[in-house]
Amino acid sequence: MALQHFGWFLGAGFGVQGWGDPTYGIGYDWKKPRVYQDAAAAFEAAGLDLFIIEDGVAVPDTYGGTAEVNLSNARFVPKHDPLPLVPYLLAATERIGIVPTLSASFYEPFTAARLLATLQHFADGRLGFNVVTSGSDLAAQNYGLDKQIDHDLRYDRAEEWVQVVRALWRSWDADAIIEDAAGGIFADFTKVRTIDHEGAFFKVRGPLNTAPLSEEPVMVQAGASGKGQDFAGRNSDVILALASTPERMRAYRDSIREVAAASGRNPDDIKVLFVVNPIVTANADETASVRARRSELTQSAIDEALQGVSYLSGVDFKKFDLDATLPVLTTNSNQGTLDNFVKSAPEGSTLREILQARANKDGLAIVGTADEIADHLGELSDGVGGDGFLFTGQVHPANVHRTLDPLVPALRRRGLLRDSLGDGGLRSNLTDF
Repeated sequence: MALQHFGWFLGAGFGVQGWGDPTYGIGYDWKKPRVYQDAAAAFEAAGLDLFIIEDGVAVPDTYGGTAEVNLSNARFVPKHDPLPLVPYLLAATERIGIVPTLSASFYEPFTAARLLATLQHFADGRLGFNVVTSGSDLAAQNYGLDKQIDHDLRYDRAEEWVQVVRALWRSWDADAIIEDAAGGIFADFTKVRTIDHEGAFFKVRGPLNTAPLSEEPVMVQAGASGKGQDFAGRNSDVILALASTPERMRAYRDSIREVAAASGRNPDDIKVLFVVNPIVTANADETASVRARRSELTQSAIDEALQGVSYLSGVDFKKFDLDATLPVLTTNSNQGTLDNFVKSAPEGSTLREILQARANKDGLAIVGTADEIADHLGELSDGVGGDGFLFTGQVHPANVHRTLDPLVPALRRRGLLRDSLGDGGLRSNLTDF
């Protein structure tokens, strides 16, 4: 077993934390920064490299044509914008990387470059940014479109978006500011230049009007489709990866590394981190009880599973007969999510059989004692050859501590988790090994 990189992916975003848990709302308000600050501090103490905060800009009503299930269960909504949360998280920590989500479909590149440059100065090199292409038609309709543009075209746009953002960051040389009080020169105008970009999607003059960066923020991406993997392999520093079996994990990582090498990059510069949901139990009896409970296909469990895949894929799964073979489905939205869902059971399975297979396999969840989970993660890292893992789950205090308090020592005993983070910033921590 070798050292792995670990992080936490807050899939609920800056939204409701702990709804449905008996400890929900005790001692904190999800709408305020404190619960996230406490979580970030706990992640840093545990030696996690980064804290990624998801975002979305719609109230989902794909499932059954209504927002009832989502609003009743606080799923995907409500949530606040994660960018204003970043300074609070930086103030509560010293070494962990903080990674908000931005949409390349809805943020203009100049606005994104300026926001991220400003936050990187606050962060002293600890900032990352998770780029998404926002496949939801509901989100697109909040920005003046009738529907989202074609899936592959969104990635073409995102490719140009990244090029423009990085060009703006580089429109000032690192030593452009000289602050020569005696000579009366604050900045050397010869070291600041326009970018004069004119492409298929953007026309941007530049230069950026913020101070130059000594180090650019770390880029995170979660491309799962073929086009998405190409984009991620060419541009990302960290990949947020979803795969439910060791075989699919290895295939995905190999694909990303092949794209990176073909693009002239060193594949080792990209850290592919697989999302897992560790559910720590005290003993074998509790493990069996948790697994039995999670495998029950109650109507609530069915709605919970289908509302998520409906929103992310743009396909209303409420309209399908649970006991009929699921038809061949396509989407202009999140193709990776739809593919992962459909392939959870053999081809020709009914929707109920797919749901039952996912419930029985626990999806991304790993249920067991801390030692069992640590052993499993070690076996996965050896078998996949991966770079590490992103824990996922809400960040209300009960969930954070019942996960990390027993699991961190177990991971460290196996040499999987570092004892502490370095102080050189996020990129430095990611390249330590």
